[in-house]
Amino acid sequence: MIKNRVAQIVYYSIYLTIAVFGLLSSLGYFSKSFSTDFYVFYTNLSNYFCMVMIIIQLVKRVKNKTNEATDTAPRIKFISVIMILVTFLVYNILLAKDSSVAEYFLSPGNLIMHLILPILYILDWVLFYTHGKTKWYYPLISTILPLGYVVWIVVRSFILKGATWTTIYPYFFLNIEKLGWGGFFAWVFGLVAIFIAIGYLFVLIDKKCFNAKNNNKKEIKID
Repeated sequence: MIKNRVAQIVYYSIYLTIAVFGLLSSLGYFSKSFSTDFYVFYTNLSNYFCMVMIIIQLVKRVKNKTNEATDTAPRIKFISVIMILVTFLVYNILLAKDSSVAEYFLSPGNLIMHLILPILYILDWVLFYTHGKTKWYYPLISTILPLGYVVWIVVRSFILKGATWTTIYPYFFLNIEKLGWGGFFAWVFGLVAIFIAIGYLFVLIDKKCFNAKNNNKKEIKID
């Protein structure tokens, strides 16, 4: 891991600078039309959560004048890493195919929220967090927020059923009206199972790979 204080401050500052543009884009600033549906999309909510985490990490790193590790809520950090990984993989595997290459790469907001920020956030965990301390149950509790989001979308869809002024189902795999309950649960449980498996893969990598490097005293040091 990298313990250098300046390196972390610079990294977090770069992340937050890019995040500002992503945030403004999610609100419709660059399209000159405020998006009243910004809070419906998992992409936005997961990125907002990660932005708050980075702000907290930056403040903590600035206050600590040493190069000692300053891990911020490791359990929540792991949960947020899996949460933003869901954003990255679901969009780029299931949803991006509906956009042309030009639409994907020429949309700053799309690139920032679905590609750049998720990668930077996961790299933050890889580069700056102490490894080898993840617990077996972390992947399980990492499903709480995504499942909470699904429940909220379902409840909201019943409340606003038939409304034309807002987005009812932000993603096709949550559209109960088209999929039916069977299709809906198949998608949800399938995605949950996949991401629990990925979570355990992260735990394995954390304990076997990153931690092995720590034990061999191969930490990256920038003086």
